[in-house]
Amino acid sequence: MSEGAGRKLQGALLEECAEWIWEQIQEEGLFVPGELIELILTTERELGLQAGPLPETAAGVAAAFREQSHLLSPTDERAIEAVLGWEDEFLGLAGIPRESS
Repeated sequence: MSEGAGRKLQGALLEECAEWIWEQIQEEGLFVPGELIELILTTERELGLQAGPLPETAAGVAAAFREQSHLLSPTDERAIEAVLGWEDEFLGLAGIPRESS
């Protein structure tokens, strides 16, 4: 990962982030499909929640999933929050401020 001032979490970088999060979650002994991780990250951005506090962002993504009736997506805010927590770690390593991601 290169320094990310001015970079946004989109395209190939978003895919890299989702893969990295998947690896971290696997190491914790959890199973979250990679597609779901990408869905969480893209939904967060579609809703414009990426700059908010983690619990509020997780709640907003979970609410959107419930409204959209994603049968394969968890509505468990703790699982979503875990993905978003690893996203914060990735953004920190990439030097990308969450507000601008």
